[in-house]
Amino acid sequence: MSDDQPTFEGHAVIGDIRTLDAPESVGLLSLKFVHYPGSQQLILWLPQSGYQGYGKLSVTRGDDAVERGPVRDRLNGSVQILFDTLPWPPGDYAIVITHDDGWRHEASMRKLEAGVAPPAPELPPAPPVDLDAPPIVYRDGFGKVIPNVDLEMRAQAGAQMERVFGRRVEYEGNVRAGLVIYIDPMHRIVFSNEMCGGSLKASIEIPSAKHWVDATGAPLAMRDDIVAFVAASVHRDQASSWRYRITDTSIDFY
Repeated sequence: MSDDQPTFEGHAVIGDIRTLDAPESVGLLSLKFVHYPGSQQLILWLPQSGYQGYGKLSVTRGDDAVERGPVRDRLNGSVQILFDTLPWPPGDYAIVITHDDGWRHEASMRKLEAGVAPPAPELPPAPPVDLDAPPIVYRDGFGKVIPNVDLEMRAQAGAQMERVFGRRVEYEGNVRAGLVIYIDPMHRIVFSNEMCGGSLKASIEIPSAKHWVDATGAPLAMRDDIVAFVAASVHRDQASSWRYRITDTSIDFY
């Protein structure tokens, strides 16, 4: 390209690519547009060697011929043809490559105005998801099942959500003495409560951390959360005007 030749920085968009009247074994052209500031190329790959019967190459923009000549004169190797598209002005281009057996390749391209962004490529459709399909089981080189950490974490998160949103507190007995019952999908824990005198209005007995697991069957790691939930529930349902304090063995209301 000479220094005084006009240049056009616009991007190019590849259009339709076809092979007409050819045997089924003949494939399609492959094209790629590469753009850098001050430089750009259209790269074309033939589906087979350009020395195997290919005839003429033509590039046109509307009625104007951009390039015409034998395919073999434009080969870079055996299947690649390079086009310097920087001198090509905006417009619609057609590329035709003929073969001696009477068939031909065709491709279209649109050169955009400088500053016009090419359209985003279309994403392939997402594969259908089979919700009923069993999880994939992975095995190591000895055939041993590899734990699926993702599934385990999902199961734990699901169980935690079910416990948190499905738990409740029920009450049995009378005002002076009774039971406060914590219930979630995996546990049913009974605490006794009684009315007191003086500044201490009522107290709910809870197992200490040392005896928690044996008394409730719930993990020790859940103790603080369960006790706090019971205290807040009783305060909301039965003693909203009192304050409460949690100790190692009781929930006391004042």
